[in-house]
Amino acid sequence: MYDVVIVGAGPAGLTAAMYCARGGKKTLVLGSIYGSQTAMGGLYENYPGFPEGINGIELSERMLAQAQRFGAENQTELVEKIVNLGDFFRLKTENWQYESKTIILAMGASHRPIGVPGEKELTARGVSYCVHCDGALFRNKSVALVGYGNGAARAILYLANIASRVHLISPKEKLVAEPVYLERIKSLTNYAATFGAQIAEIRGEEFVESVEFNVGGTPRSLKVEGVFVEMGMKPNVELAENLGLDMTSGGFVKINRLNQETSMPGVFAAGDMTGGRMQAATAVGAGASAGISALQYLG
Repeated sequence: MYDVVIVGAGPAGLTAAMYCARGGKKTLVLGSIYGSQTAMGGLYENYPGFPEGINGIELSERMLAQAQRFGAENQTELVEKIVNLGDFFRLKTENWQYESKTIILAMGASHRPIGVPGEKELTARGVSYCVHCDGALFRNKSVALVGYGNGAARAILYLANIASRVHLISPKEKLVAEPVYLERIKSLTNYAATFGAQIAEIRGEEFVESVEFNVGGTPRSLKVEGVFVEMGMKPNVELAENLGLDMTSGGFVKINRLNQETSMPGVFAAGDMTGGRMQAATAVGAGASAGISALQYLG
């Protein structure tokens, strides 16, 4: 029987684990740090305390080491089901089961991929899902942005100040975004767009070299050094839904923003799966709040 079991090994989960373990509670983290968005995010130049930047894998490893220093345990198992048994919770994995008095959910959210050849192979080698994390790596270089909506519009404006050329490749017939974004985009001189495009492949040997796509059945090729994907986010909420937690209209876990409480006593949630600003720094803050709340709940 654990005092706290944390599902997810991203910055929110690891920060919560550090707080709970340091608070003297028997704490377990279920999940692999190498599967988190942070670990796959490449170089982080916007995380406080690292003027020269820090690789996402190293940042994750340091967070886990700090939590383990205070006694937190880590098992890289995938949780398949959580059952509320009244006085405690039972978490079932493929090979084992664990019991805990409280649960902190921190499974994050996954970027919706394009789903084309080369995308997975070149992730962190030119393919990125976060302009704020990796945009600066493409200063004075030509990049493609695949997506639509407000997220794509904000990414265009951000990248236009860094890259030499930003080319939007959108599956939609137009960029649907807030008018203020569209007006600003009109004034850009290093921006171009292709609408109604279907991405076929991202090519490159060690790093991205080009994007192959079709428009009206006509194949096209665009030489770029980076591809940013803004196809939206999908929160990893299956466990929360099966547990019966309340969800927001946007599909995120509904929480009290003051203390990270969910609709079920003893269950807290933090990080990208709760929506908001999807940044490592904000996930750390939410994880700290969830950890403190779990400590208070346990007494």
